[in-house]
Parts: sequence; structure tokens; C-alpha cells
Amino acid sequence: MKTLLYSIHHQVRKALLAMAIALPMVSCHTVWDDDDDCPVETEYRVKFVHDYNMLFTDAFATQVRSITLYAFDEDGKLVLQQSEQGETLSRDDYTMKLDLAPGNYRLVAWAGLAEGNAYTVPVLTENISDKEDLTCRINRYPTTLHDEPIDSVGYLHPLWHGIVETQTLTRAATETQVITLPLMKNTSTIRVILQQLAQGQLDASQFDFTITDENGMMTHENRLVEGDGVLTYMPYHQAQGSTVVEGEASEEQLNVVVAELSVGRLMADGDTRLTISNRQTGETILSIPLIDYLELCRTVANYDMPLQEYLDREDTYTMTFFLDSNQSWLNTQVIINDWIVRFNDITPEL
Repeated sequence: MKTLLYSIHHQVRKALLAMAIALPMVSCHTVWDDDDDCPVETEYRVKFVHDYNMLFTDAFATQVRSITLYAFDEDGKLVLQQSEQGETLSRDDYTMKLDLAPGNYRLVAWAGLAEGNAYTVPVLTENISDKEDLTCRINRYPTTLHDEPIDSVGYLHPLWHGIVETQTLTRAATETQVITLPLMKNTSTIRVILQQLAQGQLDASQFDFTITDENGMMTHENRLVEGDGVLTYMPYHQAQGSTVVEGEASEEQLNVVVAELSVGRLMADGDTRLTISNRQTGETILSIPLIDYLELCRTVANYDMPLQEYLDREDTYTMTFFLDSNQSWLNTQVIINDWIVRFNDITPEL
């Protein structure tokens, strides 16, 4: 009798052990009535894309070398902050892993911060900092220009911003959820060329080039913060030179001065002004509303897009102005990005 009971007990133990081993191998959907009870972890990854440019192609892998991602929950609290930089971003298949639980999140990215010290972003604390605490401010340095105090800005390394307003991370077995986060470039390069039509060499040290704007601080949504003050962007490169244009009958020498400036995000309704003045006397050679002139270029080039989209997509503008023998501006035409803008019946604002 004892032998029989032992045999039955032994067989039951073997059967229970076999069932215990087999259970984890069965699909969650066949075992659990509620998917939330299913012990399956979905991997979440972010794919960054920068195709908001005039080429309409993704330039993330070729241009971006550092990126910081912030995730905020439905209450606006920071729950995740992580960064990456270097050659790994240049891979076409690069994605950033998100260690987050399923839920609804707002994702914000600033790219390019690690390339220098041109910007200040506050230090945030997870589960304490709010999305409104995330700002990006252009660093400026007090100085004087023609005996007037200014907040000057030199070279700005490229900066990008991206946001996904609401992203739902779901739980799904055996799959990876990829979230696309589009980036937009905030910085632009303005290349200004002064060309003298008369004979004589131009001296670059005789000219001051400035661009003034109130665009020095951005919110997490990439909106400008009012009241941050007027910035005066100064050239990070300024030089003089000449070139010979070969013609059929004669050769003509062109004397030029070139200045390159980098600026923060240009806004369609911004009061952005480009000014060129004589460094010794302070006399103004030209002072123009920059946005109005860039809009003229958009119109002449027949770009079928709103002005703000054009300003956000284009990141390089080359503007050529012509001087007479007295170094006065000949305001009959200007060349912008190889497009000739002639002021026939239009009197350009000075």
C-alpha cells in the first residue's frame, strides 16, 4: 500500500513540475485575460529627423553631433533626461532608447548644445522640474559700440530644436515602438558682402557690421521669451579682398569686404535690423529691416511657402550691397542668395 501511494504521489509531482515548466512558454494572450498583467516589456526608441530644410532631405546624420532628450509626463513633470554625442549619431540607423513605462509623454530635444558654450540650459531634476523650467538662452557679453552699451553675441554653433507634443507609449508583445522626433534648425548664417563699383581698395577695418534682434531666449516649445533684451550680433569673420572679372573687352577689378554673422531664430514678425556703419565716425552706411529683405528674396525666388517656414528652413543667406566711390550705398538693387532684387518703384527703408 505504501508503495502504491508513493508511486501516485511521485507521478503527481512530475505532472505538476511539467506544467510549471510549460506555462511560461504559452502566449500571454492565451494565459492572461488582461494584457496589463502580461509580463512583456516593449522597447521604445526615438528616431531623430532633420528634413525641415531647403533640400527637403534628412540631414541629421551629417550635421548633428550632440543631442539631449527630455521626457515630461502628463502633469508636465520631467521624468527622463538623457544625452548622446559623437560619431554614433552619424549612423543612418541611429535611434535613442527610452527607458520609460507605458503612458503619455511630451518629448523635447535640443541638439548641438555640447559643441561649445554659446547657450545656457538650466539643470533640471527628474520628478521635480516642470516643462516650463526648460529654456535655452543665448549667451551674451556686455561691451560698447560707438560709445553705446550693447549685449554682444559672436559665433553661434548650430542649434536644433524638436518636440512631440503628445506621444503615447503602448505595451505590445514582441515589438519595438519607434517614435519619430523632427528637428528644426534655430541658427542661421548671414554673409554680408560690400562691393565697391569704383576703383580703390576697401578696408575691412573701416566698417562695423551688426544685426540686432530680441530673440535670445527660447521656451521648451521654441517660442521666444519676451523681455530678454536686445542682442547685437557681431561678425565672427570679417575680411577684405578683390577679384578680377574677365570680360571680352577689358578686365575689371572688384573690391569687396565680407562679414559673416550667426544669429538666433529669425521670426517673421521680428524687428531684426542689419546695420553697416563707419567704424571711425559712427556714420550709418545702411540700416535695413532684415526680415523684409529676406521676404523679397522669397518672393523673387517664388518659394511656395509661408515666410516663417522659409526662415526656419533656410539657414544661410548671402547679401551683396553696392557702394559708390564715396562708400555710400547704391540702394537700387541687392543680391540675396544669388537672386537680384531690384527696387524699381519701391523705395527701400533705410
